[in-house]
Amino acid sequence: MGETTVIKPHPGSDSGSVIDVTNPQTGEKIYSLTEFATAEVEEAFVRARAAHETIKAMSVSQRLAELAKLKRYFLDNKDHVVNRVVEETGKSKMDALTSEVFTILDMIDYYEKNAEDHLRPLKVKTPVILMPKKSKIYYEPIGPVLIISPWNYPMNLAWLPILTAFVAGNAVVFKPSEWTPLKGLIEDIVRDSGFMKEAIQVVYGGKDVGRRLIDQKPARIMFTGSTRAGKEIMKQAADHLIPVELELGGKDPMVIFDDANVDRAAHAAAWGGILNCGQTCTSVERVLVQDKVYDEFVANLTGKLGKLSTVQTREGVPDEGDMDVGVMTAPFQVEKVVEQIEDAKAKGATIQVGGERVGQSHCVQPTLITDVDNTMKVVTEETFGPVISVQKFSTEDDAIRMANDTEYGLSASVWSADTDRADRIGRNIETGNVSINNVLATQANSALPYGGTKESGFGRYKGPHGLHAFSNIKSVLIDGTSQREIFWYPYSKEKYVLMSKMLDAIYDGGPLWLLKLLPTALKLQGMAKKSGF
Repeated sequence: MGETTVIKPHPGSDSGSVIDVTNPQTGEKIYSLTEFATAEVEEAFVRARAAHETIKAMSVSQRLAELAKLKRYFLDNKDHVVNRVVEETGKSKMDALTSEVFTILDMIDYYEKNAEDHLRPLKVKTPVILMPKKSKIYYEPIGPVLIISPWNYPMNLAWLPILTAFVAGNAVVFKPSEWTPLKGLIEDIVRDSGFMKEAIQVVYGGKDVGRRLIDQKPARIMFTGSTRAGKEIMKQAADHLIPVELELGGKDPMVIFDDANVDRAAHAAAWGGILNCGQTCTSVERVLVQDKVYDEFVANLTGKLGKLSTVQTREGVPDEGDMDVGVMTAPFQVEKVVEQIEDAKAKGATIQVGGERVGQSHCVQPTLITDVDNTMKVVTEETFGPVISVQKFSTEDDAIRMANDTEYGLSASVWSADTDRADRIGRNIETGNVSINNVLATQANSALPYGGTKESGFGRYKGPHGLHAFSNIKSVLIDGTSQREIFWYPYSKEKYVLMSKMLDAIYDGGPLWLLKLLPTALKLQGMAKKSGF
């Protein structure tokens, strides 16, 4: 890439502002778009609410038939989607194929096989004191959902929540990031696939447009992005009592014990830390290695990172799916990553490999930093770039303490030949997702819920939990009797004594509890029948 300058102007944030979208690899402007005005935002919700009435009346199988159309489209148009994503994000083609297209196809496939089971009414147990009543749970649509996606995975983090909300029976209003809006792509996919018209309303713009969308009072908000932005959205949503699902930042630890396969762990760290140029919420950012294998691991990972094929090493050679690492997407993020590297250098850290930005381009070399401590931003702040730091630990307690020494809690991995130990350590790490002897693996299983703890947000999507997150979980108790209830008026001293005895019989336990219960219950029922209330 040489000295090419590809810093984008920051998109406007006022209604009607023009946003220039450029290619992060070349710096060339791809197109401009105009932010939606307030009237257009309002109209999007009018259409979404109308479409919602149709969607909620559809059966789950009818909604899945719509998803099948999308599945066929993505299978037939993989290259087109990949090329559009690469053009606006700067990522490698393989990253776009595996992390954007694959995840969408797998989610559709999972829902085709499981969604009807996850959303059908669920019979649950009724306590003996309420017999012969029956209890069940319904999962019902909630209304138009607002989904706001980030710039790092503009297809993955758009379609996964869109699909989930739709299968649960809801219309969607979707706002992509102003940095990678993929103008017209979702609309083209809907049109060309034959997917249900009006089910997805796409709205373009920046933060101000996002605020106006929230003021339309969607039934729920799903936001993926920074912790700072998530807190702002939550504050505004609170004024309207809108529930939110927040998938925010991460500072994910990778814990490697001395009995792990060091070469495989180093390979995993290279991929898990540099995938998508490190612009993944669950990137491996902190590697904690047991002291006995620390030097071996650092040497191995250093060698692997030095072999990665990047835009810089392939200047002038087109990516045909064989390039490992693309470039970073957003200029402000490039600057943050460079700042963290320089901060670490100034405080005594060692750059094992990389550590440089190529001119003023978006290309930052895959970087490995050692001799780091908690005075350095690269250890305490989310990096979100192609940078991995490594620290050593001695004991299990050290590993757990260091892994949890962060305000984030999105994902983690634990490496050991002793899978019982790895599982034990994973259970003690404060996080929403743990991969054992692998990295980012939980995200590859559409059946597993995904989300974080602490400053990484809350809520879950994917799997049954995701469908239920976009549902009104309605509890129903059915009484088919015509008898008066023993709990109802009138009260009396005798009823109080009998009720106390019944509670003792039911909840105090013992093998004869049913024999103790029956005479008391019959007396109470007799009192209810005789009541003239």
